[in-house]
Amino acid sequence: MTIRTTELVLGGEGLIGAELVKTLLACNRNVVSLDLKSGCDLRYVNDLPFEECDRVWFLAWDTGGAKYHSAADNQHQIYKHNCELSARIFDALARTGKPFLFVTSQLTGQPTAYGMTKLIAEKWAEQLGGKVARLWNIYGWERPDTRSHVVTDLALSGLIDARVKTMTNGQERRRFIYKSDCVDALIKFFDSPKAIVDIAGEEWFRIGELAEEIARQLNVDVVLGRQEGEEVMIDPVDTLPGWRQSISLRDGIAMVIADARIFLEIEGDYFRRRYRELLPA
Repeated sequence: MTIRTTELVLGGEGLIGAELVKTLLACNRNVVSLDLKSGCDLRYVNDLPFEECDRVWFLAWDTGGAKYHSAADNQHQIYKHNCELSARIFDALARTGKPFLFVTSQLTGQPTAYGMTKLIAEKWAEQLGGKVARLWNIYGWERPDTRSHVVTDLALSGLIDARVKTMTNGQERRRFIYKSDCVDALIKFFDSPKAIVDIAGEEWFRIGELAEEIARQLNVDVVLGRQEGEEVMIDPVDTLPGWRQSISLRDGIAMVIADARIFLEIEGDYFRRRYRELLPA
């Protein structure tokens, strides 16, 4: 008789978490998803979900695109929320001893609340014997708001304004990886003997190149901003043996645009009224 693994996904409604939940369910796993979006504040969760699961995916975090986690007004909240979240979750993991995977970032250790809290949590996860996955620039369609990431934001600017408008001059570089590729790598990593892994796209792309590809697919113009963008040019080192991304940036952008069109068909009137508020230029 085959025993189905019960997976506890913390942050199961985020960009990566939702894709992970969908994939685990398709693999016939039992999945329990806890997320602030569905009313579970993980800073106050009890130990029961941890005791009843076989392993834990720690994806929950106070995060968003660069426009969110770099904003000066958000730093105190990010420090507070992520420190409280780490204390509660790692305490539960220490008591229950469940195998777990913590998702961290290429930006770990950068001098922002996001980078510094990721650094603390990464070291904490290692101390407890958990697996650590460091990610570079995961993208895919996500509900647009002040936390959404650059690919979603630029696709919507092209669809709504008939031009792809960037906040920066587009010279900063990123390693993009589509969300389903990321999840595929995470699952293979958790099932592997490795303790830490870097998950990243194979090439560096300038934000200007990203904007140009989105504009090409939408047949609109690009308008670059004037401010300098930030970049952290750290290459992945601890890669996952035998794994490579399967979705090109061009194809991933096409999927984001297709999802954005569906979103606008359903919620377009409401969203257009709040567009400037949610996605400031």
